[in-house]
Amino acid sequence: MRVTTESPFFDRAEELRDAFERVVGPTREGAAERFVWDYWHIPEQYTYFRTPALHVLPPSLLGAFSTRLAEWGAAHLGCDRVTLPWLSFYLEGCRQELHSDVVQGTWSYVYSLTRWDERHFTGGETILGTERLLDYWGSFDPTTSSESRHLVERVPARFDQLCVFDSRLPHGVAVVEGTRDPLQARVALHGWFHPPEVSVEGALGRERVGPALEALRRRVADRRGRLGTVRGISTWRLEVAPDGKVDQVALVVHNLVADADSQVSDACRAAEEELRATRFPAADGRSVVRLPLED
Repeated sequence: MRVTTESPFFDRAEELRDAFERVVGPTREGAAERFVWDYWHIPEQYTYFRTPALHVLPPSLLGAFSTRLAEWGAAHLGCDRVTLPWLSFYLEGCRQELHSDVVQGTWSYVYSLTRWDERHFTGGETILGTERLLDYWGSFDPTTSSESRHLVERVPARFDQLCVFDSRLPHGVAVVEGTRDPLQARVALHGWFHPPEVSVEGALGRERVGPALEALRRRVADRRGRLGTVRGISTWRLEVAPDGKVDQVALVVHNLVADADSQVSDACRAAEEELRATRFPAADGRSVVRLPLED
């Protein structure tokens, strides 16, 4: 998966938006909770207002959002651990230039609290490098020129929309022009999903699957090594019968990349074959194993 969006996402989105508006709306009062914003300006890279979301949002509300995010991550990414989000807003001239977040987390998330359909500004989209940009010479066509729309994808920051993308992708935020009012700004919660981990549900305990998984990883690495360079993570869901046999295998998600699409397909096929051939210890009932394989 390169990028995905889901909207509507959180049934308490309006409460999150209200909590934001309470600390940026027009007032002559000097309430302490309004003095939490960092104007983060790194020349030629980042310019926007940010704060840890806990400084603004009620803990119970933020907790409910984080739970929803973790549940979504478990189902769609095999990742149920997320960083606590930043809360940010973008006024005239604010932006993020292209960058990557390789060390922060496997997947990046952006959850929009922007009144997108009523906005009075231009820009503010999440921008992502396209395949045409990332493999520029491999896909080069000497008869066709390129413009920005061919080289970057723009994802509108619609209200109550979750956008999740591969953190390795060059990404940023298009420069906002047209508003100096925080209530009219581009507003978002954002952070990262931690790398997926092995999880075991059912009769098998985590400690009992260890030897089988180590042997499996060695076999998968050996087979993938013959396919050339393949980079990324694939996360799998295995259903294990009481006798230890794997009787169902499903690919949850992957962000594998290689010089050729066929290498990715071959790598997934090799992993699935090895997963189906794996035998776990016998147990008193069925188990579900969630397993990330990293290259």
